[in-house]
Amino acid sequence: MEKKVMNRWIIVVGAILIQLCLGAIYAWSVFTPPLVAPLPDEDPMEDLGTGIMIDVEGELAVGSEETIILSFSENGDPYAGYSNVSVLMELKDKNGNIVKSEKMIPYIGYVYDEGEPITAGPYESALVGNTTTIEAKVTRSGTWHMMITASDGDNTTTFEVVQNVGTGEFGFTKTQSQMIFAAGLFTFALFTIFGGRLSKKYGPRKMAIAGGIVLGSGYILASFVGGSFIMMLLSIGILGGAGIGLAYVVPIAVGVKWFPDKKGMISGLAVAGFGFGALLWMKLCTGFVFGPVKITGDWGGLYEYFDVTQVFLIYGIAFAAAVIGGGLIMRNPPEGWLPKGWEPPEVKKDSATGSVEFTSSQMRKTPQYWMLFFMFMVGAGSGLMVIGVIKLFGIDALQESGSTAAEASVIAGTAMALFYSLANGIGRIAWGLVSDKIGRKMSLILMFSLQGLMMLAFFFIGGNEYLLYAGAAVIGFNFGGNFALFPAATADFFGNKTVGLNYGWVFLSYGFGGIIGPIAGGIMGDNEAWMWAFIPAGILLLACAGIAFMLKPPKAPEQVE
Repeated sequence: MEKKVMNRWIIVVGAILIQLCLGAIYAWSVFTPPLVAPLPDEDPMEDLGTGIMIDVEGELAVGSEETIILSFSENGDPYAGYSNVSVLMELKDKNGNIVKSEKMIPYIGYVYDEGEPITAGPYESALVGNTTTIEAKVTRSGTWHMMITASDGDNTTTFEVVQNVGTGEFGFTKTQSQMIFAAGLFTFALFTIFGGRLSKKYGPRKMAIAGGIVLGSGYILASFVGGSFIMMLLSIGILGGAGIGLAYVVPIAVGVKWFPDKKGMISGLAVAGFGFGALLWMKLCTGFVFGPVKITGDWGGLYEYFDVTQVFLIYGIAFAAAVIGGGLIMRNPPEGWLPKGWEPPEVKKDSATGSVEFTSSQMRKTPQYWMLFFMFMVGAGSGLMVIGVIKLFGIDALQESGSTAAEASVIAGTAMALFYSLANGIGRIAWGLVSDKIGRKMSLILMFSLQGLMMLAFFFIGGNEYLLYAGAAVIGFNFGGNFALFPAATADFFGNKTVGLNYGWVFLSYGFGGIIGPIAGGIMGDNEAWMWAFIPAGILLLACAGIAFMLKPPKAPEQVE
């Protein structure tokens, strides 16, 4: 009697459940504003004894020159008795002591030691009426004390005003926030290799469950580390990324074995949850508000009740529970099983049907592997850069075009949380289905061409609300396509049965892209040079379209040795 086999579509349900949680890494942009937002200034300060008040307008920002306006008053009326003003800024610690520094560890932090005080200025400016303007620039986050000296020709008056640059609990720069994201992406990619191999040894179910436990533990740990950048890098970046990597390849490899007749479709469906997951987890933080549409009414999301570290705890528990639940469904089909009515394509040398099996070692000796590796690195890196910085870039571009800070934040958040995230998930399914019809090669050419052109235009359209939405949707749609096309291409070129082992090596390129893209975006953001984040990415994407055009089936394994 023939043994009953479970319905293969159950695998899709488990795959989506797993990927919804793994995709939380793409929700990182909803955590970055609390990590890098500036503190409010203190109230105006009175000088020592004269009764004259000083009001300071303008926000200091790390790495950028800002206009600071100083206004003087006496008994509520403008005071114009000063003839010149000078300002010295000194960086102080939380106890009010001047910070002295001789060493710096880039992006990680500063090693304070005996040496010269960290200062900005002194700045000098003649008064115009009762106000004076200086162009101030600071290089580090922290508590900056303005030592303002004003002279009327006979007497000198000293004021001290505090501005806190960074956040009280975190104090991260944009670059530091992107380093956590980049660490998670690289660890994720690296551990897909281990996940594929361990899954073969211990089975897909155990590997998915292990990934859920590790991922959840990373976010739970992050909820207890406070403002420690190193610990957040280790918990969410390293531990969280490792959990994603262990579980990620499981639904893809299992899905291809259950759907050898629909590899593009199943690759897209198996990872669609990853794209949609970002939308879910971001909007749970801020409420399901999309521009004027308020699906959840006046509910402001988890941030209305919890701070960002408490959200990490809630999410860590949810991730572990859901990935373990989806993992319980994961199992390989019986040996020799085939879909009803489907016959494998005829095995031919130099074919790309997935019938010719390569070991990982054999695969890495082919030029096709390195072509796929480079293309995936560029495609993933550019999309991940946009994920990491779209809200920060959008806020800057929209404010420059005349939007208020509050308006810009809502628009940029909608661009990421709705248009990019939704299109990311749809793109995974759509490109998978398209590639089953027109082939993986033509799909790669079209996807990279469209993505390259949009990336070249994105900097110039970011200040317009509706063009920002459109650009985010196109970039998200094509970014999602990478995760349907590359696993399917890996199976086509190097074998259906070994895709779980081989795809981890292709996916390693995603890790390199995850380091280069987001960190480059963070650096350009800190230096107000957003154009140089998008233009080079667009050029590289168009070059990848040319590489895709040159793709052809690899030689059989015995010819590679």
